[in-house]
Amino acid sequence: MGIGGYVKSLSSPKSGCYHAESMNRVLVLFVRRLALPVLVFAGFTLLCVRVYMHLEELRWQDALFWMFNPHAIDYVHVHDSTKFFAIFVLLVVFAFQVWVAERVLATIFSRHGMEAWRSMVNDINIETVRDHFIVCGYGQVGRTVVDQLKRLKIPFVLIETNDGLYRELVKEGFMVIQGDAQRHDILETAGITRARGVCVVIDNDAANLYITVTAKSMNPKAKIITRAGQQRYAQAMRNSGADEVIIPEYEGGLMTGRMIEKYYPPRTP
Repeated sequence: MGIGGYVKSLSSPKSGCYHAESMNRVLVLFVRRLALPVLVFAGFTLLCVRVYMHLEELRWQDALFWMFNPHAIDYVHVHDSTKFFAIFVLLVVFAFQVWVAERVLATIFSRHGMEAWRSMVNDINIETVRDHFIVCGYGQVGRTVVDQLKRLKIPFVLIETNDGLYRELVKEGFMVIQGDAQRHDILETAGITRARGVCVVIDNDAANLYITVTAKSMNPKAKIITRAGQQRYAQAMRNSGADEVIIPEYEGGLMTGRMIEKYYPPRTP
């Protein structure tokens, strides 16, 4: 995809909002981890300013400057106590730097941190993917569809409602969105306007019919493959815009019949 398409995807209101949510999760993790070191360091800074002001009768601005730039201290004209205190401040500041670095690394490599980073990468990948298939539902049929798409190296985005399954899929590196595929904003986040097609394989005929209608209205050019559990829903789905309708139980029955037929060779007259 060109740079123009990438910028356009990032400027999309829905995708930008979805990406902002991931960024917020990362920021919240860092704020929680760094809140204590920052508060303690702020208190220590105030203490150092007061001590410098007392030792050398400085203005608070000069004392604060010494706090962050100890090289500005004129060692020839200051008291020995100021020199020892400056060494103490330098050591404590170094200790704070180590503490903050430890907190940052712990946040990045912790379980929650890794999940947040993966989620952010997942969102960015979804925002930039084009000419892909959207797979709604990761049940028995959905898993088989995904296996085939992986084998064929066809890009796809999964939509799954289960939170635990969503986390596992993100961990495995799939492009996946947690939400209800019947919602317009979820389909838009999945890139329905940029998609080659949609594969609706949820184990619910009414939901599949609704998603078929919604997806076709949002992208009339998209190819829609829909699962039907009953024959009476199949025609309704075709009438609603589905290009292909599959009935797993019916297709399984046909395959089983063909297998049985092999054991009964045709009789010669």
